[in-house]
Amino acid sequence: MDIIFSASIIAAFMAGMVALFAPCCITVLLPAYLASAFREKKNILKMTLIFFSGIAVVLIPIGLGVAALAQVFQNYHTQMYILGGLIMIALAVLSIFGKGLALVPMSKRLKPGADFSHPKSVFILGIFSGAATSCCAPVLAGAVTLAVVSGAFWKAIIVTFAYVFGMVFPLFIAAYFYDWFKLEKSKLIQGKILELKIFGKNLMVHSTNLIAGVIFLVMGTVLVYLGKTGNAYWSPAWQAKIGTALNRFSNSSLNVLMKVPNLVWGSVILLIFAFFIVKARRKMKDSDAVSSDDSEPAPKDEETVEDKKNCCH
Repeated sequence: MDIIFSASIIAAFMAGMVALFAPCCITVLLPAYLASAFREKKNILKMTLIFFSGIAVVLIPIGLGVAALAQVFQNYHTQMYILGGLIMIALAVLSIFGKGLALVPMSKRLKPGADFSHPKSVFILGIFSGAATSCCAPVLAGAVTLAVVSGAFWKAIIVTFAYVFGMVFPLFIAAYFYDWFKLEKSKLIQGKILELKIFGKNLMVHSTNLIAGVIFLVMGTVLVYLGKTGNAYWSPAWQAKIGTALNRFSNSSLNVLMKVPNLVWGSVILLIFAFFIVKARRKMKDSDAVSSDDSEPAPKDEETVEDKKNCCH
């Protein structure tokens, strides 16, 4: 019992990463994140933090013992897939028209340097992803139970946090390297305005919004289909093999990692999370500085003003 508990924090973190590849997790979480990333273009780390917050709003209470919440999601898991699929299809339409849940006008979206961020829709997608991935909560509940038995509630909080952070950790890594390689300046991410003819009407669509819309539409349709057919827990054979391999790797790795004290792992995980927060804040400040420089009016020509003064005397 002591050996298992001593590794509960790192075990929860690794279990979260493995859970990302579970059928009910990756089917929802990854497409929702990718579609949001294509629309965000910049400040991806900020968007990832917001996405993480939405997931945490659902999973952390479950991990800390709100069993009723977990039971609701378990009883209505199929309906959750159908509802989530319909939400994604609605977001597909909004994306194509250059709108998020904030319903920013298309004319504003198409302006150079316009802000493509949509924190409300990203947060809601995070909440839905957390609800859809609550099928992985038994793993989390087991780890938290070990922490609670010890009588240290703060360990239960950190174990829960480590699990949820582990689920989103690969996305944080992807976002970090997205900023590191400045992919926001690539032609694919910058995109361009496309003119489409739909039902006899010309529609101006940004290419990245179109990509996001296609991802939302495809995954929304898949979710509705899985919900209607009762296959919410279905996964292709290749995905099951990946999950099995990751589970085997994490179990073997724990034999080495569990030798490090629990306090050290808790501190490391919190420091890594703090690192991503700092990087996100710096990126936002840099983006705001660039935006303010672009919006400043051009200074007047001092010589021209002086000439006008001389000519008046």
